[in-house]
Amino acid sequence: MKYFHPVNDIEASLEAAMSHRIAMAEFMRGFAISNVELPSAEEVHGNGAGLSPILFDKDGVMMLAIFTDKSRIGAYVERAPYCVSMKAIDVMRRLPPGVGIVVNPGFKLGFDISPEGIKEVLRDFG
Repeated sequence: MKYFHPVNDIEASLEAAMSHRIAMAEFMRGFAISNVELPSAEEVHGNGAGLSPILFDKDGVMMLAIFTDKSRIGAYVERAPYCVSMKAIDVMRRLPPGVGIVVNPGFKLGFDISPEGIKEVLRDFG
């Protein structure tokens, strides 16, 4: 697992939440309105057409990869050379039922949100 030093506010907040310096609910409130990076294998047009995101199968659940900064995409850039920046809550609103999110896959400062967790975030912050 790769470690990194926070390069933006949401990463600093994530580090604080993972080290129990702030409550996870406080982090999620900020995360929901923060911009995240959504890599795509195809060029994405203004209306969202062409989006071909990175998906992982985690124990039979499809998980969409998003990153807290473009610099985190690293090893996945060959697989997904294009990128869309959008609010995390907007990504969650557009997910099909049964799909979760993996934030910063391969990094120590990352986390998953299950499909049920997505529903909770949307209920609480969306």
